[in-house]
Amino acid sequence: MASNNSRKTKLLAISAMLSALSVVILYLGSVFNMFDLTAVAIVSILMIFAVEEIKSPYSYAIYGVTGVLSMLLLPDKFASVTFILVGGVYPLFRPKLEKLPKLLSFVIKFIYFNAVLSALIAVTMFVLGIEDDRLGFNILTYVLSNAVFFLYDYFVTLLSQLYGRVLRKRLGVNKLMK
Repeated sequence: MASNNSRKTKLLAISAMLSALSVVILYLGSVFNMFDLTAVAIVSILMIFAVEEIKSPYSYAIYGVTGVLSMLLLPDKFASVTFILVGGVYPLFRPKLEKLPKLLSFVIKFIYFNAVLSALIAVTMFVLGIEDDRLGFNILTYVLSNAVFFLYDYFVTLLSQLYGRVLRKRLGVNKLMK
């Protein structure tokens, strides 16, 4: 019983540290606007680690805490909203989608991404009133965004495989999670 409580305490502490680190990275991306998407991608990698090692409910707690704190603390909310809608939630449901047939998984991923992209554009234009000719409901925005999402998904898959096959052993994560 004591070892189970010790493991839960360790997982909670690791979750808290990952949440704090994620908020700091998102904050830096928010302060330096040109790095906001880079910060979201880095935090997404931390979420992949959480999903692979810590599992739920802790990985969901990391997502929730990071999302709430980033919405409260970040000066520019773009990185926070992007984390909440794509970079944080995608690593949570990606392993479930990977178990589906490849074509179905691919279609669901892109339907989700395009729905989120459309919602982001709509909120930016119609709720926040930000007019930007470069970002709108046009074909170029969707083509480029989908290409970036395809590359993101591809590299997330490669990083997950690399982590599972090589890095996990080299970093000694097995010992840490016991």
